[in-house]
Amino acid sequence: MQRSVCNKIKSVAKALPKAGRPKSEEKRRNILLAASELFLSQGVSSTSMDMVATRAGVSKQTVYSHFSNKDALFTAVIDFKCTQYQLSESHMGALDQAPREVLIKFGVQIMSLMQDEDTVAMHRVVIGELDSNPHVAELFYIAGPQNGMQILSNYLHKNTHLQLTTESAKYWACAFFNMLKGDFHLRSLLGLPYSMSQQQQLVEVTKATDHILAMISGEKSS
Repeated sequence: MQRSVCNKIKSVAKALPKAGRPKSEEKRRNILLAASELFLSQGVSSTSMDMVATRAGVSKQTVYSHFSNKDALFTAVIDFKCTQYQLSESHMGALDQAPREVLIKFGVQIMSLMQDEDTVAMHRVVIGELDSNPHVAELFYIAGPQNGMQILSNYLHKNTHLQLTTESAKYWACAFFNMLKGDFHLRSLLGLPYSMSQQQQLVEVTKATDHILAMISGEKSS
């Protein structure tokens, strides 16, 4: 499993566009990819900034010029993965747009991310370090799940069709995320078959979206 993950990251690195990219940005991406590979293969606690510098082919000083410490680097690795799946406020769509299409698109991206081999592996790494280094779990939660729910919560709150309060938006964002996990998320953590086709993902996300919007409508009319 570890070897296949490492090979996958290396193949992604080779596929990254390089033409016209500033050297500083290119080095930052190389550092993130090297750190991702090491965190997944060695664990977060066992990975040092020296190891990351060596794997990325840069100096330790260069690593620190981009990331002040390992916590900042780990957080950036998680954010980097989320960005690959366009999970940011800039990709949420217009606030005056009917929310169903936006939620389906966002939900598909979330479900695809959660079924990504690297994401599943990182979940297992974090869980494996709960006793020895629980701080890693906190960093992972803040940069990953909590950030994703905050992005969705902000959208639900500001969408002109929904007109939800801040607290109500947070509640429904959390509910939507939990509905998307379904059974496959637990199966993935337990090493059981969990993958779904794109069509299966779309069906599940559409069901969750329609359910959430129906409950929101019911809450507003009650």
